[in-house]
Amino acid sequence: MDILLSNMGRFFDPLLFALVLGGVLLMAWVQNGRASFGLAFTALLNCSRDPLAESGENATFTCRRIDFVMREQGFNGLERVRSQDPFVTQLLAELVNSKDAKSFEEWARLSENVARKEQDMRATYWSSASEIAPAIGLIGTIIGLIQLFATGIDPLKMGPAMSFTLLTSLYGLFVSHIIAFPISARLHARAAILNAYREEVVQHAIAIAKRELLVLGPVHFSPAKPLRAAG
Repeated sequence: MDILLSNMGRFFDPLLFALVLGGVLLMAWVQNGRASFGLAFTALLNCSRDPLAESGENATFTCRRIDFVMREQGFNGLERVRSQDPFVTQLLAELVNSKDAKSFEEWARLSENVARKEQDMRATYWSSASEIAPAIGLIGTIIGLIQLFATGIDPLKMGPAMSFTLLTSLYGLFVSHIIAFPISARLHARAAILNAYREEVVQHAIAIAKRELLVLGPVHFSPAKPLRAAG
């Protein structure tokens, strides 16, 4: 351990590490789209916390709370229900202001799908980074080997080339297994919890809409009959 600490400077090249990390983040951004970068780094703010853990919310609790408010305050009382998840608060506000059940169901399912994609994209970005990082390190290793063979067997020039070769592989593995993979695993767990929670609340809200709001039936069109001339 003392040897490792005393030679720590040899294991860390800030410029080389920045190049490897920057290449990994750039390629993950290219793979997942331009919106993924901002979502992935915004998710780091709450990555260590369980979703809804502070309030103790879960789908069963929220659905029962919705039913209780409807019994005590009526249908319009749902607009005053608040949730730790902004998606649920917006869902209930939209339910109160909807004119018919069909329109609300279409909006709810579309919004749930968009929210699910955003949650999954946060985790998928870091999964991509975890998969890409070893390849970026390997590219650096190959470049270092090419540089080593190009200089010939010169002991004075072998050291920097070998250092570059080994450090890029080390940084690729470090970014993959120490940084990106734990983050992706955590965000996948958060996404699974939130997506399941929202799906159940959406189903409950749609059931309420079909019971409380106007249900529009299918529209049937019949061909126009030709007009007969009078007289």
